[in-house]
Amino acid sequence: MAELSRRGLLAAGASAIISFPLLPVKTNKAMAFEYLLPADVPFSKEREELNHVLAQSGKPRVIKVHDHVYVAVGYTLANTVLVETPEGSIIIDTTESLTHARVIMGEFKQVSDKPIKYILYTHYHGDHVRGTKAFYHPDVKVIAHQDFMAETKLQDSRGQSGAMRSIAMYALPLPPEQRYSMVFTFPAPLVLPLVWEVLRPEDLIWPNVSFKERHTFKLGGVTFNLIHAPGETPDQFIVQVPQYKMVCCADNFYPSFPNLYTIRGSSSRPVLGWAKAQDTVINLGPEILIPLHGLPFDGRDRIKEVLGNYRDAILHIWNLVMEGIVANKSVHELVAHVTLPPGLASQPYLQPYYGNIPYCVRAIYDNVMGWFDGDPVNLSPLSRKELGKEVLSLAGSVDTVLAQAEKAQKAGRHQSTLELSEMVLANDPGNKAAREMKINSLLALSRAAINMPTFNYYRMHAAYEKGKLGKS
Repeated sequence: MAELSRRGLLAAGASAIISFPLLPVKTNKAMAFEYLLPADVPFSKEREELNHVLAQSGKPRVIKVHDHVYVAVGYTLANTVLVETPEGSIIIDTTESLTHARVIMGEFKQVSDKPIKYILYTHYHGDHVRGTKAFYHPDVKVIAHQDFMAETKLQDSRGQSGAMRSIAMYALPLPPEQRYSMVFTFPAPLVLPLVWEVLRPEDLIWPNVSFKERHTFKLGGVTFNLIHAPGETPDQFIVQVPQYKMVCCADNFYPSFPNLYTIRGSSSRPVLGWAKAQDTVINLGPEILIPLHGLPFDGRDRIKEVLGNYRDAILHIWNLVMEGIVANKSVHELVAHVTLPPGLASQPYLQPYYGNIPYCVRAIYDNVMGWFDGDPVNLSPLSRKELGKEVLSLAGSVDTVLAQAEKAQKAGRHQSTLELSEMVLANDPGNKAAREMKINSLLALSRAAINMPTFNYYRMHAAYEKGKLGKS
């Protein structure tokens, strides 16, 4: 029988339950498990190092990358680009915040008095299109890919599932100091905060010009080539300005391993297209590269090397997953073993700050093979509640399960703690000890993560569980 010092059972006849563990266990009320809250969990070594580096991040600013090209960085999650010509200017993407877009517009007016003639939406994501009204007037042409509206409607159709996951991934209800912003260390430390605000329908400006594969226009004698390049989204396009030797690569490059799958939920992302998009940019031979998350950088050879490594990293993960599928390896085996080779893994722009390789492996596997992993055990898996009943019955008491969950937590096996505590909660929602354990393991996992979506998702759900704790 398991050692239960410090712990007792309230129900009469509890010793009989422990003696005969195969008897059903009643779990309709909280048991008397005494859970000692652990001391504050420290950040992982990797997170501590990253936090130190990011303390050096600069303030929001407008960066001049060319005599006629300016990039607003650090005001919001996404950058906004101003490209000036003798007859007027274009704006590339408008951030997620109308309030901050107005601030950016004020800064742009300090460097250019040219009227805005075009606004380009490189893709449909809200952090790139919600501040447009700050730059817009009725004569402005707003250009997007022809799939922009369809992708927007698809995202909206996800309803509460999409909204709740997005809220958790960015931890929007939490104070800024408790959530993790988008961070990069290449080519210099940078923090990009998500600034989300409620907008009225009339504040959103929809495209009035669209194209399929390529669209070219001139303004003030300057040529703008818009080239469809599916990557992070199917409607993604890049912007080339040949006279200025500049390419805006949209979100097909940012200095992190790419988010080939997002835990906020989306359709399958075009992984091979994302890799191909790097070659599209390389072949244009830019001397200035402007990502829409992260700092711009220059140098034709440098850009070629960085984007080449980015492409190779995507293809390396894809190829390893495909080799595993051909060899009939399970998705769990692939998640455990698929990594980048050292030469790529060491690059500062391929760290898992935003994209996370295990999530990407699962997404590629699912896209190629579907949700079923080939194991008949997983054709009709039990819910946590159903499996929890079996585990509780086998253990003989809720307290025995919680004792094991606490033991796992002390040993740093927080995933085990989460799953065991959730089995208890699924059958006994009022169990305070199980919920406190779950909260503390969620927080521990968050503090170990350098991946922004992972950190925030754990942290946000810890907050949700605290809310439930107050009601139990």
